[in-house]
Amino acid sequence: MSSLMLEPYNMPTETGFDQVLIQSVIFDLADEFQIRISWDKEKVILTGTFIVAGGLIGGYAGGRMGAAIGAGISAAAGVAFINLRDIWESIKSKLNELIYIVFNYLRRLDPVDYVQAIKVLMACTSSRRELVFTILDFIADKLGRQVLSSITAA
Repeated sequence: MSSLMLEPYNMPTETGFDQVLIQSVIFDLADEFQIRISWDKEKVILTGTFIVAGGLIGGYAGGRMGAAIGAGISAAAGVAFINLRDIWESIKSKLNELIYIVFNYLRRLDPVDYVQAIKVLMACTSSRRELVFTILDFIADKLGRQVLSSITAA
């Protein structure tokens, strides 16, 4: 009995939730916050250089304008950032844990009904932002690539 109190979410090794539904939550968040992944490792260094250049120009042109100039220069140089939804099938095996991370986050919002937790998540801007930061960090760590979103650009 005491072991149940220590592990209230003792899940079997088989998944006990709808992974497609959780995946759709990930896609909705990726679309809403424009999550994009760098798809050419050699160009990431170039992008970083242009971001720094954009920041320097931003000192003269007003911050965001400089960042926009840096992003424009890097885009013209051929740096590709691809939408998470567009490349999901090719990276899904590396990001399989992401589904469990999102599921566990939802359990924090409603420990009994994760479908209800999705409704709570979508209604709460701060919860969505918190989860998106977690998703961004996880993807960047697992893929070893630069990840951008509307949150990181703001």
